[in-house]
Parts: sequence; structure tokens; C-alpha cells
Amino acid sequence: MSNSNFHRARPQSTRYSNNYDSSRVTYDHHFDSNQQSPVPLLGPSSQQPMFPSQERFHSNHAHQSNNRPFHHTENHLSNRMWSNTEYQEYFRRHYQQHFKIHIVCYNILAQSLLEDNQFLYMNCLRNNLQWHRRKERLLREILRQDADIVCLQEMENFHYENEFRPKFMEYGYDSIYLKRNGSKSDGCCIFYKIKRLRLMGSKAVPFYQKDIRILDRDNCGLIALFQPIHPETSSDDLFCVATTHLLFSPKRGDIKLAQLQYFLAEVDRLATRDHPTGCYYPIILCGDFNAQPQCPLIQFLLNQYIKYDSFRCIDISGQTPSSVVDDCFSHPLPSNELLPLSFVTSDCRLATLNDDLVFEKHANQQQSSAILTHNKQLLSVYDSNDMLDVTTNAGDEAHLVDYIFYSQQENDPYRLNLLSRYDLYKQDEVINVHMPNHQFASDHFMLAAKFALKLRKTNVAHQQ
Repeated sequence: MSNSNFHRARPQSTRYSNNYDSSRVTYDHHFDSNQQSPVPLLGPSSQQPMFPSQERFHSNHAHQSNNRPFHHTENHLSNRMWSNTEYQEYFRRHYQQHFKIHIVCYNILAQSLLEDNQFLYMNCLRNNLQWHRRKERLLREILRQDADIVCLQEMENFHYENEFRPKFMEYGYDSIYLKRNGSKSDGCCIFYKIKRLRLMGSKAVPFYQKDIRILDRDNCGLIALFQPIHPETSSDDLFCVATTHLLFSPKRGDIKLAQLQYFLAEVDRLATRDHPTGCYYPIILCGDFNAQPQCPLIQFLLNQYIKYDSFRCIDISGQTPSSVVDDCFSHPLPSNELLPLSFVTSDCRLATLNDDLVFEKHANQQQSSAILTHNKQLLSVYDSNDMLDVTTNAGDEAHLVDYIFYSQQENDPYRLNLLSRYDLYKQDEVINVHMPNHQFASDHFMLAAKFALKLRKTNVAHQQ
């Protein structure tokens, strides 16, 4: 049986209603009428933002960034669809041998970042930018997925502690959270269903390292190791979920690549099985990578290799045309190591004592091969060759920058299999759709996928 993924053939689509409220009368009500009224919002980030009194938000940048006419009615996008892989049929026949994993990944747009970058949302209705409305729509959209795992980026600390975490707990979730370093108030979090999953370990990964010049930004990542709660689960049936939000700056591809190198090294450590062969637990890697599908950074994840001194900083993420960047970012990346070998090796592993000795032995070597590798065989849930898919729509720009990747191993290629994905909108569908709006409370679209994890005990018994 061949492995199924979305790179080989277009899967069959089945309609799925995402149950968005199209009514302009009821959409502001609490998402669950059986629950109590929303908790009063406190703190500066939770109060109603200080927007102008106009029906639509305008700024001094309006004439510079958007010449399209205003529309006083909002466009409503059609319902998204779930698409199945071929493995779905095998799973239905042999579901006893599997554990199904439903995961959501979503950049929810931190309210503080929205208020700091108001020019991006000048065409949005003012009411749709207010946090108390955005919060209810976000919670409604996410919780209706009924996912086992929810990975969120741009989650503000106050909103996590006082609003999202309490509400998710009502629905049977526990969570882990990491706020960015410095003055930024947002970070990453992972919610998981406590009746379905047992948290076996976790790692918070702040990318800022005061002694490493290239890691001078406050982005972060979060990694969790889970064990399914299932009668047939063994101690070997673990899997790793990692989520991150890489630096946005289109010009600083060198920093993004260094952040990813460090994050993969931390994933490597947590996902390594305590086994003589040194193989890995299955990995699901997701988040906002601020990089387009065909760029060197994403291709490095998929192809396990990059020679980075053949690219310019502005090329790494594929976000910015070369005609609009400064000359200082138009030069190739340096041929020396991005990160010290005593910290993270060129094959994206955390340095061990032996690695340190090797580094000291070659301390006088000034140049390296400028090559990064990793040994995770990753596939993308969404087709990386489809340049028309959209995961973010802010201002005048619609791009694919959010991803869900999953691992496969040569010695066990069918351990983690993709069952279905929540399809994305195309660029031509989101033209003249300004986000956030009454339908989507972020400037990103939610990603979702369902996987089947083969359980060791049931498969061994089946083979005997």
C-alpha cells in the first residue's frame, strides 16, 4: 500500500460546514448560549482599542498602501471543505490499530500587534477590530473544530491566562504557554484534550540568546511530547508536536534560518526515542514560518538540505521582491556558521560534549561549508507547489506562510499518516476580503488536519 499525501494527487473533497454566522445581528453574541456571559475584560490590551470614530478605520498610510474603493458591505467567503487522502479508506477498515489525531494551527493576531500596525487594517470595519468581538469569534471558530490539539500563535499572555485558558478548560483542555521575551506580550501555546492525551514532556524555546548575535530577536517556539490515552497504548506510542512563530522581517532571512536551525535542534532532542537505534517519535511541526512555499527556508525543511551562502538574506523567505530592499540585504549570506558549533551543529542537533571537543579542535578554521542539514523526513499537509493557496490576508497581500508538517521514517513509513486536511482559500477568492471581519477574527486562516497514528501493540498482534 502506497503512502498517501497531497503532493501526489488531488484528493477527493467532501463538503464541511464551518458554521460561521452570516447574520450581522447575532454574530456578536456569546458563542455558547449555555455558558455564562463573558468575563468582563480587564487590562489595557483587553479594553476597547482607541480607534477613530469613522465606520472604517483610516490612517495616514491609507493613500500609500491601498487605492481600492471602500465597500460598506463585507464579502462572505464560502464554507471551507475537508479533503481526504487515500489512507482514509484503510483507516476505516483498520481503525482499531490506530489513534486518530485532530490538530488545529492558528495565528490569532495579537490585539497589541493589531493596534501597533493599524494601517494594515484601514479597510476593516471598526467593530471587527475590537477585542471583545474578536475573542468570541476566535473561540467559537476554534472550539467548533473539537480538535485534540490546538496550536496558537500570537496569543497574548493576559488573554491566555484570563480568557482562553479558562474557556478551554471548560471544554476539557489543559495547556502549555510561552510568552516572547522582552516587551512583547504575545507568544505560543498548545492546548490538548486531557481525556485523549497525556503530556509526557515539553520544552519552551525562546529564540533570544544574549551571547549569540544572530539570535537577538524575541520570537519563540513550544514543543510537547504526548502519549495517546487508549486501551492499547504502549510506552512506545508517543508523538511530538512543535509550534513556532518565526521572525516576520522579509529582509532578515539569515535570522529566520538560524531560528529554525535552533528550533529543529530542540525538536530533535525531545523527539528522540530512548532506544539504541536513536530513531524518533513521529513529529508534527506547525506554525507561522513567515515564508512562502517555494522559498529556500521551506525547501530546507522538505529537502533536509540547504547551502545558504548561495542565497541573499532577502531570498530566504521569498516574501519581498528584490527591487524594494536595501543593498545591504542583497548580498549572499556569509559562508561561516549561522550558529556556533558549540551551541547547535550544522545538522540541527544540540551540541554535546563530543561536539564541543570537535569544535575546539577546529577553532582556527575560519570558513565552513555553509551547509545545513537535518534528518527529519517531513511532508507538508498543504501542497507546497500550489502558489495560489492563502493562509494570511492582511492589507493588500495574501500569501501562504503558515504550515503543518509531519514526519515519516524510512524504517516505519506508515507510523503517522495524514487522513484529511481543512482546505485553504485561493488568492482569487480573498480579493476584496478585508480581515479581520465578521466571519474571520484574525488576519490568518485557521489550519487543521487529521492524522492516524499506528499503535505498536495492535499492529504487532495483527501481524502475528
